[in-house]
Amino acid sequence: MPFAVGIDLGTTNTVVAAVRDGVALTIPDPQGQRLLPSVVSFHPSGSTLVGRAALDRRLLDAPNTVFSVKRLMGLPWGSPEVQASRAKLPFELCEGAHGGAVVSARGERYTLPEISAFVLRHAKAVAEAAFGEPVERAVVTVPANFNDLQRAATKTAGRLAGLDVLRILNEPTAAALAYGPPGARQERIAVYDLGGGTFDFTLLDLAGNVFEVLATAGDTSLGGDDIDLLVVERMADELLKTHRFDARVQPSALGQLRVLAEQMKRDLSAKDEGLLSVDDLVPGERGALATWKFRMTRAELEAASRALVERTFMVCRQALDAAGTKAHDLDRIVLVGGATRMPMVARQVEQFFGRPPIVRINPDEVVALGAAIQAALLDRSKRRTTEAMAHPTIADTSIATSLPDDTATPLPGVDLDLAEHLPGGELPDLPLVGLRHTPEPKPGPTTFLPGAASKPLVFDVTPSDKRLASRTMLYGVPPPAPAARPPPLPARARAPTMPFSFEVPAQSRAPTAPLLPSPSLPPPATPLARSPSLPARPAPLLIDVTPLSLSVETVGGFCDVLIEANTPVPCDRTRSFATASDGQTVVVVRVAQGRSARFAENTFLAELELSGIAAAPRGETQIAVTFEIDADGILNVRARDTKAGRETTAHLQLVGGQAAPLDIEAMQARQAAHPLAPLTRESRD
Repeated sequence: MPFAVGIDLGTTNTVVAAVRDGVALTIPDPQGQRLLPSVVSFHPSGSTLVGRAALDRRLLDAPNTVFSVKRLMGLPWGSPEVQASRAKLPFELCEGAHGGAVVSARGERYTLPEISAFVLRHAKAVAEAAFGEPVERAVVTVPANFNDLQRAATKTAGRLAGLDVLRILNEPTAAALAYGPPGARQERIAVYDLGGGTFDFTLLDLAGNVFEVLATAGDTSLGGDDIDLLVVERMADELLKTHRFDARVQPSALGQLRVLAEQMKRDLSAKDEGLLSVDDLVPGERGALATWKFRMTRAELEAASRALVERTFMVCRQALDAAGTKAHDLDRIVLVGGATRMPMVARQVEQFFGRPPIVRINPDEVVALGAAIQAALLDRSKRRTTEAMAHPTIADTSIATSLPDDTATPLPGVDLDLAEHLPGGELPDLPLVGLRHTPEPKPGPTTFLPGAASKPLVFDVTPSDKRLASRTMLYGVPPPAPAARPPPLPARARAPTMPFSFEVPAQSRAPTAPLLPSPSLPPPATPLARSPSLPARPAPLLIDVTPLSLSVETVGGFCDVLIEANTPVPCDRTRSFATASDGQTVVVVRVAQGRSARFAENTFLAELELSGIAAAPRGETQIAVTFEIDADGILNVRARDTKAGRETTAHLQLVGGQAAPLDIEAMQARQAAHPLAPLTRESRD
């Protein structure tokens, strides 16, 4: 029977995990390796190598071997991140048809979701080979600070890989799930996640089976790769000084230095000094290759990378300020991500938070394990099954016995028993508990959108905030009754929900939406039934947040924020407005995501077009436009002509993110035309 897996799609490595017989475990490839390099190499034979076989070809065929593209997915071609990467990566990046970056290899162009799809296909094949069963569904993790485009691109990659992506899950939240709920005790924890390409910092309240994200912040251009580049620069300088050889202008040599730099960083995490001896890089006398030796100490690496590590604490302060808490007030600090293996990182974290961090589960695998736990529960919920399943434990192979820790014993996982169901065996689509409201604010100041007109349009808006617990619940069953929760922690500061009153010129063609008040849901007509063979412990409830603000462009290039950063998701904002000119049939609005008050400094998400509006005199047609962030953190849009009582069309054109159906078909055809090398020990040759 097909089963679901959790996949940590990492910048440097990808990990696939599953819950089998009540145990959450990471799945090794045929060589016994659980870390699958996120590397794709297009072989001259026409086959596509992924993982360790592709990693070996970084030294042999750098221009056709692709890696470290995760942080570039969903970003527009002109973004600073993409342009900076062009100068550092040995393969060719160029502009694609939809304004995003694409990879050129062996005369063909591939979008970045396609590259990630090859990696996901490899992870899928590893799981299928290990268990002899098909894999059709997956929970895929992303950095908490990924924007809407990057999440949409990740979901597209899963679709191309032949996976039904049950959920896009934030990496720090997955790590918290792997560590498990605290039981009756209420805790406030922090997840410090420094991976290969990105850094995330997330604060959570854990109470019983409730995982509530308070705030998250991150930097999608900060990770272990950046530390590797510092070592590469040092190597290149020494080569130029001692051998008059400039590796920076030769893609193959630069690619080899990146591999060597990563190895040096790993060595210096275990010992005080590292030495590399290379025989096939530097030209010597009469065309022969000279032997080049490179020596570096841990103290030198720490001095070079200290500024990068200190940048992570700037991000930590952002999240702490958003949650209204202090670094020393936290109960636990959990380390996640391979870059946290550097001894300096653990020391700096302890100094900043005033307590030693916890590393009970392998930091390279903990995210995939949490994703697997959620995948198992979501899969069971989707199939509407209530068969008994034991509480999962973390497999011994994933316990970080060699890392600093307060314990090295297997940890209890999240309850997988889904006994709760409505009469007839159907799980509820909406929760019976969990709705929260904020007081409706008074009207605020007028904001003008760009494109002045003589007769502006006025919006009267009353926003409110709600949490849809059914969509934030991990697995579609009611959470514990609120009365059963422990006493709450001290109140924390949250950004206030701001009122909106807009004067909008005719040609500006209008924005979106504050949150509509959520109606109270009635209690169930019949008490929820529970299988007598299963324990009474309820399934966990996950309340996550959106990491970045969602805004529309206003006059002068400024932003008007509709959905604030760290707003609990799913969430939506709905705004009613009227047409501003006689016979107007189309409304357009520009949307961005980010923290800056200047529209151009944020990530441009979309130009929203609402068409099919019935022609009428100015002001007579009322349109309700809703922006909704779903449980995956992805923006959805809908519009309704309130006068006609029907839905109008809404086209969301994401730059470099979600692809049109024809583009999806073309990418699927390219995937089919590139079979992956077989999963055998000989596949590395």
